Amino acid sequence: MEQKIIGTHSVGPLKAPSGAPWRNAPLFVEVPFPAAFSSPPVVIVSTLQDPKWTGPINDTFATTVTGVTKTGFTVHIVRVDTVNPDYVTYGWDQNLQLSYMAEVPA
Repeated sequence: MEQKIIGTHSVGPLKAPSGAPWRNAPLFVEVPFPAAFSSPPVVIVSTLQDPKWTGPINDTFATTVTGVTKTGFTVHIVRVDTVNPDYVTYGWDQNLQLSYMAEVPA
């Protein structure tokens, strides 16, 4: 029997530490499923702009899914449009959203 969940998860803003720019390490986000699967599903993710953000926004993100279980997964998120020569970045102000599809194929 096929099992599928399509959902969104609010990541929120990421404030860089005050002072100098910081190393562009990924943000690790734990995403729980609203219901458990019978076995770990295949998970596909995409970041979404804050639907309440007004005005133009150029934020661009890379994501990697890890640690998929029957009850959730971890996603690593890195902003890639503001990387400087020393591989530093500045976070983001928007309420970043994550869209996902999780499926155990039939």
